[in-house]
Amino acid sequence: MVVAMNCYNVYVLSALESGIDIINSIKEDVKIQGIIGLKENAKHNTISGYVDMSKFCKGQKLKFVPVKSYDLKNQNDRQSILSLKIDILLVLGWQRLIPEWLINHCDICAIGVHGSSYGITLGRGRSPQNWSLILGKKKFSISIFKINTGVDSGEIIDTMSFTLSDFDDIKSCYYKTGLLISKMLTKNIVNIPNLSTKKQSETETKYLPQRTPDDGEIDWDRSTKEIYNFIRALTKPYPGAFSKFNDCKLYVWKAKPFELPLDIRENKTGEIIKIFHRGDLLIKTGDSLLLIEDYSLEPPDSKKYLQEGLIFSSCSFKEQMQKIIGRHMIKYTDQPIHDDIMELS
Repeated sequence: MVVAMNCYNVYVLSALESGIDIINSIKEDVKIQGIIGLKENAKHNTISGYVDMSKFCKGQKLKFVPVKSYDLKNQNDRQSILSLKIDILLVLGWQRLIPEWLINHCDICAIGVHGSSYGITLGRGRSPQNWSLILGKKKFSISIFKINTGVDSGEIIDTMSFTLSDFDDIKSCYYKTGLLISKMLTKNIVNIPNLSTKKQSETETKYLPQRTPDDGEIDWDRSTKEIYNFIRALTKPYPGAFSKFNDCKLYVWKAKPFELPLDIRENKTGEIIKIFHRGDLLIKTGDSLLLIEDYSLEPPDSKKYLQEGLIFSSCSFKEQMQKIIGRHMIKYTDQPIHDDIMELS
């Protein structure tokens, strides 16, 4: 069923591949006028999941509005957007706060998406899907909400949840959230003038801290399950979990627990126990073994250093978490971190 959306000027603000999946899912029900996206620039390639929206718009015959600044503070970007007649703005993959001038420019509202394993109110902030996988959570809730000037603090329009299995990684998690976001948008946007929303409680809020690529170093003293969760949380399109050796880096994209009663008591954690003919690596962890099935090396020619008995360096996960939490607490003094994250330090 195609909803009567032709009377509204709907624009999408997106810079991520996940936004394209959502747009493709809702375009038969919601008429989109155009997409506001980042202008092609080499530095944007460091954004996890970044995609050049101009190419997508060309193929879909959609108007593309390029902007230079991710934070939308560039004056030319501002004037370009203000020249648009926007009734509804769908923010689908824009990992920055939306400025007040843009929120006010929308005649009806700007709609954002956010979720966590604790819901939107107790899991505000950054990298919620990565944190859910790192922590081994079994459930994730995703909400669509009316954007205000706060951090994921707007009135909730709708919420749906799904199960996280041991086989999910960050990519499949994004696919799941994208499908539920699409379902909620098509369900609710037709009733946009009469939306029933729910205010979030501000008496108890919690936040998740930002992660950086350097936070992906592996602690081989942790259990196989913990390292497996860490790897699947940071795999593509993210920069990846990594380990150092001989001034080189091993980026791990896919791994799995490897149960076999081998006598590895004399081996060190992080040690390569076996290199199989296909190149897969069997590594000793803090409690058993991990099979690395897909990886890349930096520099590429460092494969010559990989040999059985090589011990990868190990980064203390506890110290890593202390740095992550410390950065957040210095920068965001009014945003208390969720207890589950604090306990990791």
